[in-house]
Amino acid sequence: MIEKEENEDWWKKPWSPEEMEKLAITMADFEKAAKLVQPSSKREGFSSIPNVKWEDVGGLGDIRDEFDLYIISRIKYPDDYQKFGVNLETGILLYGPPGCGKTMIAKAAANEAGANFIHVKGPELLNKYVGESELAVRTLFSRARTCSPCIIFFDEVDALTTMRGKEGGWVVERLLNQLLIELDGAADLR
Repeated sequence: MIEKEENEDWWKKPWSPEEMEKLAITMADFEKAAKLVQPSSKREGFSSIPNVKWEDVGGLGDIRDEFDLYIISRIKYPDDYQKFGVNLETGILLYGPPGCGKTMIAKAAANEAGANFIHVKGPELLNKYVGESELAVRTLFSRARTCSPCIIFFDEVDALTTMRGKEGGWVVERLLNQLLIELDGAADLR
């Protein structure tokens, strides 16, 4: 039993001077470690490259072509677009009834582009405490910048709107203002 404890505690013992002199960390060591370590933004389960492919979507060739032109190619080949002076900031508005495949299309586009995907349900951003909704938007875009290239998919975005003058509408107005500020700075997401 004593031998087993010694074998388990080998890593706690200090290194001898001879062992320290032989110690060298090479680039190959870093490359091997990079395959084993996952960035903290992904460990939180906040963003990842989805496993949905265009074959899972089925049909919709025209929509696929639009996504390829405006989203996927810009992420895959940014140098080509910058060389010709094309603005890389872009977005697509998908609308339709629930269950028609908007989320699946966005996930397939992210997979095709090799981009991280962040799915945000509109009501998740709302908070009754002053400043918390704006902080949630800033945090969202900060995380997206950290794990770029990234596709942010806002689901149920209509929940972020209200009629003007409605009581409590100032919370939504401030949230929308912060969202527009972050979208205006979306160039940092590339």
